[in-house]
Amino acid sequence: MGDWDVRIDESKNRLYLTLDGQLSVAEAEAAADEVIEKTGRLEPGFDEVNDMRTFKTTDEAALEHIERGKRGIVENGVAAVCRVVSESVTGQMQFDRAGEGEEEYPVAKADSVEEAEKLLDSRRSG
Repeated sequence: MGDWDVRIDESKNRLYLTLDGQLSVAEAEAAADEVIEKTGRLEPGFDEVNDMRTFKTTDEAALEHIERGKRGIVENGVAAVCRVVSESVTGQMQFDRAGEGEEEYPVAKADSVEEAEKLLDSRRSG
């Protein structure tokens, strides 16, 4: 079983997504739904911090929902994503491959949420 958390910071125009453990199909579906719904509240040009340090590999049916979530953030106007990298190299590779063609935005990787925020903040000011 896995868990996820989705929150937005409207003042920063930023989505924060945390993926923890191995998501079931139902969990991946609910997480994708929430990501799409919450990014609809942000202004186009928003960015995302995706904390997946504890994300584990999951089954293909769950990955379909991850792909749908990636399509949803593109449709809602994401400008850039910074992923806080996974302890599970396999999980990270699996997440990266899911919806690869959907990622029409820059993707950076960081070792912490704080580093991810700094990278995204510097992208805006630079």
